[in-house]
Amino acid sequence: MSVRRKDLHLLVDLVREQDAELVYDLISVVIEKNNEKEMIVEADNSPLSKKEKEILKQAEHDIENDDLIDWDDLNV
Repeated sequence: MSVRRKDLHLLVDLVREQDAELVYDLISVVIEKNNEKEMIVEADNSPLSKKEKEILKQAEHDIENDDLIDWDDLNV
């Protein structure tokens, strides 16, 4: 699949402000990997927000109940 730079710019423009740092770090890792340099990404050990805790709880519930979708099934 060929991705145009224009499409990448559109995706970056859609990134929420609170996710900008994460996206920056991810893109930096890809660029550094291409330049064959190793980048150290620090763990985010900050407390989870209420929303994040709810998402995690729902994910754990889905896993326990085997209520998951296989990735291969999505790419039909």
